[in-house]
Amino acid sequence: MQKYYFGLIVLAGLFSGLCFSQQPAETNIAVLDKPVISEEYNLMPGDTILVTVSGSTNYSYTTAITYEGKVVINVPVASAPTPQGYFVPRYDAVAAIPIFDLSLRAARDSLLKVFLRYFRNIDIDITLVGMRRFMVYVAGEVKKPGMIIALPTYRVSEVIRLADGTTSIGSRSKIKLQRTDGAIRIVNLEEFERSGNVACNPFVRDGDLINVPKMEKSVIVKGAVFGKMGYELRVSQLTASMERTSEGLYELNPGERVSDFISKAGGLTPWADQKSVYIQRGDTRININLQEALAEENSEQNLELQDGDILVIPSINAIVYVQGQVVNPGPFPFQANLKASDYIGLAGGPLAEANMSGAYVVRGKKRISVKKDPIIMEGDRIFVPRQIFKFWQDYVEIGSVVASLLISYLTLRTVSK
Repeated sequence: MQKYYFGLIVLAGLFSGLCFSQQPAETNIAVLDKPVISEEYNLMPGDTILVTVSGSTNYSYTTAITYEGKVVINVPVASAPTPQGYFVPRYDAVAAIPIFDLSLRAARDSLLKVFLRYFRNIDIDITLVGMRRFMVYVAGEVKKPGMIIALPTYRVSEVIRLADGTTSIGSRSKIKLQRTDGAIRIVNLEEFERSGNVACNPFVRDGDLINVPKMEKSVIVKGAVFGKMGYELRVSQLTASMERTSEGLYELNPGERVSDFISKAGGLTPWADQKSVYIQRGDTRININLQEALAEENSEQNLELQDGDILVIPSINAIVYVQGQVVNPGPFPFQANLKASDYIGLAGGPLAEANMSGAYVVRGKKRISVKKDPIIMEGDRIFVPRQIFKFWQDYVEIGSVVASLLISYLTLRTVSK
C-alpha cells in the first residue's frame, strides 16, 4: 500500500513538472480587445507556441520561434526509466522549418506536412501561448520620442501613450505610420475616439515608425469645458469668485464646427454659461447661441471655425453676497446645497448687535426670511440687519446712566462735609 501511494506521489510530481516546464516564458498576459484570430496573427521571432500532435500518437511541446524565424520539430524517440521504474518519453529535434510572417493557420498547415513525414493518421494544432516584444520608433511631436517596446496587440494610440502623448501642437488626425516594407498609412486618432472605428487606429508591427507631425490648423477653446487635462480652479482676489476654466489648443480639420470643438474639449461643465458663448476671430467677436448650435448640427449658430479662432465659453457668475452685521461681509463662492446659516458662518458669524430674527435673503425681487434657514441659490444676497432697541430698553439704559451720576454726586458731597 505504501508503495502504491509513493508511486502516485511520484507520478503527480512528474506530471506537475511537465506541466510547469511547458509554461511560456511570457508571464505578463497582454490586454486584448478581442481574442487572437488564427488568420490574422502573424508569427515572428520571439513568439511562443504550443504544438499538439493527436491521432495515432499523442504528445505536445512548447517551443519559441527562433531568431531566424524557424520552429523546431520535436518527436519522441525513446523512453527513459526513472529510479522508481516509470518510463518518461524523451524527445529529439529532427528538423527546424521557417514559419516567420505566416499566420497561425498557415503555420499549422506547414507543420502538418512536415509531421506527416514521421507519422501517419495524425493531426496537429498550434496554440499561441506567449507574444513577442519588439521595437517601434516614435518621432515628431511627442513628449518622449525614441524607441518603444511594444506587443503585437498594441495599437498606435497605446504606443503614443507610452511616449507620454503628443505635445500641445502635435496632430492627432494626420499621424504617419510607416511599415518596414515602406508602406505608409495615415492614422486618425480623433476619428477613432469619436466613432470607435478601429481601422483608424491599427495594430503596430515589428520595426514600425510612427511620426506625429505638427498641426496644420488649430483653434483655441477656453472657458467652462473639461479640457484635455481637466479644468483649473482660479480664485479671483478682487471678487472672491471662482473662475473654473480650461484652455487648450485643438486641431482644426476641414468642415469642423463649434459643436465638434465642444466635443474635442471634453464637453461643457455644469457651470458653463451657454447664453454668453462667442468666437473671437481677429478683432471681430461673433456671439453664438450654443444651445441652438448643439441641438441642431446644421444650425446657423453652429458655425464652421477658421484657423486661429478662439472659442470662449464663459462661466456662470457663481457668487453669494453676505452683508450687514457679520464679521467679514462680502462675496463668497457659491456652493450647492448650502443654507443661509452656512454662508453667515463663512462670513465669520453675526456680530453682537446683529438682529438674526430680522435677517433675510434677497433673490431677484423676492425677500425671504432666514428663520427657516433656506437653501441659497446662485446670486442670492443675505442681509443681517442691526438690532433696533425698543423704547423701554432705551429708558432703562438712560436711567442707569442718570442713577450712576447721582450716586457719584452724593458721594462727593459726603466727602466734602
